[in-house]
Amino acid sequence: MEKPRLSLLAGISFISAATLCLQVSLTRYLSISQNYHFAFLVISLAFLGYGASGTFLTLFRRRTEKLNDRFLSLSSLLFSLAVLLSFFLSNSLPFDFFQLPWNKRQLIYILPYYCFLGLPFFFAGATISFALTRLAKAAHKLYFFDLLGAGSGSFLAVVVFLPRGERGVFVIISGLALLGCFFLSLRRRPLFLAFLLVLFAAEALLFFTSPNWLSFRISPFKALPQALKYPQATLCLTRWNSVSRLDIIRSPAVRFAPGLSLVSGQQPPVQLGLSLDGGDLNAVTKVSSLDDPGLDFLSSLPSSLPYFLLSRPRVLVLEPRGGLDVLEALAFQAPKVAVFESNPLLPYLLRNELASFCGDLYNRPDVKVVSAHPRAAMRKENDSYDLIVFGLTDVFGAAATGLHGIGENYLYTVESFVRLLDLLSPNGIISLTFYLLPPPRQEAKILATWIEALERKQLDPAPRLAAIRTWGTLSLFIKKEPFSGQEISRLKDFCRERLFDTVYHPVIKQEELNIYNQTDRPVYEELFLLLLNSSSRRALSKDYLFEVKPATDNRPFFHDYYKWKKAKATYRVLGKNLTFLFEGKFVLGLLLFQAGLAAFIFILLPLSGLKQDSPLPQRNFVLVFFYFGLLGAAFIFIEITLIQKFILFLGHPLFSVSTVIFSLLFSSGLGSLSSKKMLGKNPMKRMRACLFFCAMLTLLYLFLLPSFFERHVGLSLGLKIVFSLGLIFPLGFFMGFPFPTGIRLLEQTNSKLIPWAWSANAFSTVVHSVLAHLIALSAGYNAVLVLAAGGYLAALPFLRFAYHGNKPDP
Repeated sequence: MEKPRLSLLAGISFISAATLCLQVSLTRYLSISQNYHFAFLVISLAFLGYGASGTFLTLFRRRTEKLNDRFLSLSSLLFSLAVLLSFFLSNSLPFDFFQLPWNKRQLIYILPYYCFLGLPFFFAGATISFALTRLAKAAHKLYFFDLLGAGSGSFLAVVVFLPRGERGVFVIISGLALLGCFFLSLRRRPLFLAFLLVLFAAEALLFFTSPNWLSFRISPFKALPQALKYPQATLCLTRWNSVSRLDIIRSPAVRFAPGLSLVSGQQPPVQLGLSLDGGDLNAVTKVSSLDDPGLDFLSSLPSSLPYFLLSRPRVLVLEPRGGLDVLEALAFQAPKVAVFESNPLLPYLLRNELASFCGDLYNRPDVKVVSAHPRAAMRKENDSYDLIVFGLTDVFGAAATGLHGIGENYLYTVESFVRLLDLLSPNGIISLTFYLLPPPRQEAKILATWIEALERKQLDPAPRLAAIRTWGTLSLFIKKEPFSGQEISRLKDFCRERLFDTVYHPVIKQEELNIYNQTDRPVYEELFLLLLNSSSRRALSKDYLFEVKPATDNRPFFHDYYKWKKAKATYRVLGKNLTFLFEGKFVLGLLLFQAGLAAFIFILLPLSGLKQDSPLPQRNFVLVFFYFGLLGAAFIFIEITLIQKFILFLGHPLFSVSTVIFSLLFSSGLGSLSSKKMLGKNPMKRMRACLFFCAMLTLLYLFLLPSFFERHVGLSLGLKIVFSLGLIFPLGFFMGFPFPTGIRLLEQTNSKLIPWAWSANAFSTVVHSVLAHLIALSAGYNAVLVLAAGGYLAALPFLRFAYHGNKPDP
C-alpha cells in the first residue's frame, strides 16, 4: 500500500474546500432564488452525493482501481465542471417552490432540480472516497487534510460573494476544484496538465467578463420581482456582502406606513424600496428635515402611541431595516436613539449612498448604530431605555405568512424578551407592530411569549399589557409597571381619533371592543383574555388550531405555527388549501421522506446485490452499517446544534456557521491525524473508551455553553471567535477518532467494505441532517445534543465488525 504523497493530500484538501464552499453558497443561492427553508435541502443533498459515490465505487471497484491516479484526476475534473454545469441547469429550470401548492407541473421539475444540484457532490465524494479506499492505512492523514480543507472552505464561503457578487461565486468554486484537480494530476502527462491550464484561463475569462447566465434567477413570486412588475418601477442598485443581497428600487408598490389611519390626511413622502435577498421589502423614506410637514403621517401610525404616553423617551430600535422607526423617534424629539441592526450593509448604505435621501439619519450624533445580531448587542448593552421598538420588516407582510416556519428567530424568544425587560426603564414601554394574519396565530404566540417573560420576572402580565388594532395591523405594548389610569385614557383617545380598535387594556369593557375595524366577532380580544388566564391558557395551547407555545432559545422557531395532529382541521380552516404543507414541520416531514427515499435508492439499494454475492456473513454488513451510520448521525447532530447555539454568542448566523464548521472540522482533522498513535496497539479497547468519552463530553457542553456565553459575550468579535475555537476543540478532537479508526480496522478485516462504510455514513447524514431539525422543532436543540451523545454510546456494540483476534494494529 503506497504512502500518500503531499500533492495528493493537497489536492484532497482543495477538493474538500470547494465542496464545503459550494454547500454553503448553494444555501445562499436557494435562499435568494427560492425561499429560506427550501435551501435546507443542500445539507442532505450533499451527503446524498457522497453516499451515491461510495455506492458507485463499491459496484465498480475493479474498474476504478485499474485507473489509479487517472480516476482521481478525472473525477476531480468532472467535479470542477459539474459546479458550473449544475448551476446553469438548475438556474435555467423553471422550478418555483412558491407554485408547488397550485401548479402540478412543478412536481415534474423536483427530481431533475434535485439531481442537477446534487451532481457536483457525487464527483467530489467519488474523489475523496476513492482516495480513502486506496490509502486506507493512511486514513488518519487523508481524513485530516479532508477536514482541514472543508473547514477552510466554510470560511471561504464568508467572502466568496464579495469580489463579483452572484456572478463570481460558482466560478471561484469551480476554479478551486480545478486547482485540486491540478495537484491530483501531477503524475499525468504534460498534455493533460496543459489542458488544465487552458481551463484555468477560460475560467479566469469567465470571472472577469461575468456573463448574464451567472446571475441568480429569483422566483417571480418573491417581493422584489413583484415590486418591479409595477409600471415605472426601476432597480436603482444592488449590493452584496457576506450575508445578504440588498436591492434598492423605485416602485409604486413601495408604500410603507404599517397600519396608517384611514382618516389620516397625510400620506408618506417618496420612499425607496429596500429588499433583502429578493424578499422582505422594506422602505427608506425621503427626509428633507425633521420639521417637514410631510412627516405628519407618523402621528397617524399605531406605533406612535408610546410617544403620546412618554415625554421625549430614550429609544432603542431593533432591526429597523429602512429606518422608519428611527425616523419616527427623531420626529418625536427623542434625545437618544440606539439602533441594533444585524445586517451591516443596511446602515452602511444609509450612511453613504442613501444618506442625502434619508436625511443623514444614521450620521446624526444622537443616533448610535450597532451592527450586530440584536441578542448579542443586548447582552453587551448597559444603558436603559424608555421605549424599545421592534421594527416591522416587510411591506407585503410576507414575514408574517409562516413561510419561515423552520427558520430560527432568537429575537422572539422568552429569554430575549426577559433581557429586554432588563434594558427597559421602570416606567418604559416596549412596542411591537405586526400584520394581522387570520386565523390568528402569530398574534397569540407573541402574546403568550410576553406573558411567559413577564411571569419569569415575577410580574403580573394583566395590568402591564395593552394592544390596539387597525385595519391591517395589531400593536402590542408592554410595561414593567402597570398602565396608569391616565395612560389608559390617552390610549383610548388616541384610538378614537384615528379609528383604531382597542384590543386590550387592564380595565377594558365589552362595549369598547370591535367598533371601527369590525370582525365577525372580537376574536383577537377573546384570545387576549384566554391567554391571560393561566388555566384557560393551558387549554388553549393544547386545543387551539395553531401552535401558541412560547418560543425559547432551545426551540427558537417563532413562526412554527402548525401542529401534526391538527393537519386535517388546518386544511379545512384554510379553505382546503394545501399551502401549509410546504411550511414549518410539514415541509420538514416531506423533506425527510424525500431524503430517506432518495438515499435508499441511490446509496443502499444498488448495494443489496453485493451483500447477497459476498462471501462475508450478512452480520458484517449490518455491523458496519450501524457503526458508521451512528457516527454520521452523532456528528451531524452536534454540528447543527453547535451552529445554532453559537449564533447568540457570535452575533450572526454566518459567523456561527463558519466558526463552528471550521473549528469542528479542523479539530476533528487533528484528532484523526493523532488517532493511530494515541490509540496504540490495542485500538479496539481504547476506541470503546473514546466513544464513551465523546458521549460524556457532548453532555457536558449542555451545561458548559450557557455560562461560557454569559461570561464572555462582551468581548470583541475576534476574541470571541478565538475563544469559540478553543471551546469546540476538545470535543472536535475526539470526534475525529472513531471514523478513521473504523476505516483502518475495517481495512485489516475486509477492505472491500470500506465504500460500504462510506455510504452508510453518508446515508445516515442525509437522513439525520433533516431529522435533527424535526427533533429541534418538537423537543429543542438540547434534545438533539442528548441524542448525539446517545449515538456514540449506541455505536459501542457495533465495533465488533473489527474483531480480528486482537492482532496488533500495524
